[in-house]
Amino acid sequence: MNGQLTAAWLLSGPVLFTALLCCGVLLLAHWLLRQRSFPGRESFIVLHVASLWWLLAAGLEMAVQDADSKVFWASMAWPGIVLTPTFWAVFLWQYVNSVRRPLPRRAVLALTLVPGLIWAMALSNPWHGLFYGAGTAPLSAQAGAPIRYQHGPLFYLAAAYVYLFMAFCMGVVIRAAALSKGVYRRHYLAFVLVTALPWLANLGYVGFGWMLFGFDPTPFTFTFTLVAFAWLIIGVRLFDLLPVARHLLLEALLDPVLVVDPHRRVVEANPAALKLAGLGEGWQGRRLLDWPVFGAELQCLLVEQGGEQENRLLTLSDPARYFEVRVRTIERVTHSGTFDIGRMLYLRDVTQRHLGELELAEALALSEERLRTISSLHEQLQAQALRDPLTGLYNRRYLDEFFARELARARRDGTPLALALIDLDHFKQLNDAYGHLEGDDVLKAVAQYLCSNTRGSDAVFRFGGEEFLLILPGADVQEARQRLEGLCQGLAAQPLATRGGVRRVTLSAGLAVLPEQGLELDPLLGAADLALYRAKAAGRNRVCVSPARAPTYPGAEAPQPIKG
Repeated sequence: MNGQLTAAWLLSGPVLFTALLCCGVLLLAHWLLRQRSFPGRESFIVLHVASLWWLLAAGLEMAVQDADSKVFWASMAWPGIVLTPTFWAVFLWQYVNSVRRPLPRRAVLALTLVPGLIWAMALSNPWHGLFYGAGTAPLSAQAGAPIRYQHGPLFYLAAAYVYLFMAFCMGVVIRAAALSKGVYRRHYLAFVLVTALPWLANLGYVGFGWMLFGFDPTPFTFTFTLVAFAWLIIGVRLFDLLPVARHLLLEALLDPVLVVDPHRRVVEANPAALKLAGLGEGWQGRRLLDWPVFGAELQCLLVEQGGEQENRLLTLSDPARYFEVRVRTIERVTHSGTFDIGRMLYLRDVTQRHLGELELAEALALSEERLRTISSLHEQLQAQALRDPLTGLYNRRYLDEFFARELARARRDGTPLALALIDLDHFKQLNDAYGHLEGDDVLKAVAQYLCSNTRGSDAVFRFGGEEFLLILPGADVQEARQRLEGLCQGLAAQPLATRGGVRRVTLSAGLAVLPEQGLELDPLLGAADLALYRAKAAGRNRVCVSPARAPTYPGAEAPQPIKG
């Protein structure tokens, strides 16, 4: 590479001409960057970069005087030679299909893979001689004479790859011209001509030895093509309307579409709109207000709304039809600003959907009361699933959910949490003496007593039989014991009314506190159960506190609690 840079150079007329062309391509690319977005814009810019690379390499090949250096710069031109038709094909495909999104990065990398391989084959030619043959030599003995290249098999493989993209380009523009009409067809025929020019120049160079300044004429003709396309795109404002997209989309749409100018004259309408209005010829330029069937309604919508609107319902009668109307502003962006040049009105037939919505609304209104009833029943069933049917207290099913919530709060706030197991003393004897119905009355009365004498943050559960569970959030061992002893003394002094008369009962309670007696529900229950056993054993009608870190039943030697 250093040898190529230190070789002799000559600034000739063709070299200056090529340099001017490079400057022109740079200015053209800069100008395009400042224009509004159009389909394939990014690919068109990359196309300019590839063409510039090709021209620079051609200019350097013409300027250098040494034959080996000329071959080197000819090899350096191959990224531009291959990338130019590649992104030319991408641009044309994006343009005629109105694709505005840039190519994904993976697709760009895939498209540059083969050009990179071809470049590597050209640069490594001195080692294998399969790209340019041994007959590659200057046309004459004069210093700086152009090189006539003997093309090897790898060159023809690269040429075949390039010609595939050439053929694709010609197919795209020819198809676009065939699908277009009127002035758009003439524009696309111009596309065909300017696209064919560089390919004809390249075919003449490869097949017949045509040259310009003693070099490949293709990059010079490609510059003319870029200028011609830029003029067609920007100068003629070809991208203001996309004829191929119009043919494929507007005319093929089953829903009516109209385009009106700022004076609300219809300048474009698809066959569906003409069919709905019952019009044949002579409609173009007619005022929207004068269009049959729906013109007056659309005029009112435009006058009332002004700007862009979506999902406006248009109702037609005789027969009843419903259309969802969308209004879009058509703008032209110029250097002096943005101008509204019309409106597009898209009428989507939603008759069946609207009728279905009306029927559905009626059905929903009829079923709304049923849904409310079902919701109420569901809430009742949910409440019944969590409460004991006899006492109305929470049951064991709700215990895990409630305790997990209170445990998380206690750990977060650093507050204690007390848990007490309560058992009615000699309840079995009461049942045997007075019957289970009076026993149920006692259980309900005790449940009411416990709920009435606890805080709103406390929770009372029926734990089973005559057992109750009391959870006291925020209470330490001293506070919890005082409150439980108050409950114990209050119940002993309070007669309970039953269907058979007044009865008196007492309770025994075992108390466990987080974290002294455990950090989870099961250890705390085990500790409270042991404390309850001690209260029973000590004579009942009392409260006992479990010792710190009481053993749990699995594997612990503890007597079974006494119930009743």
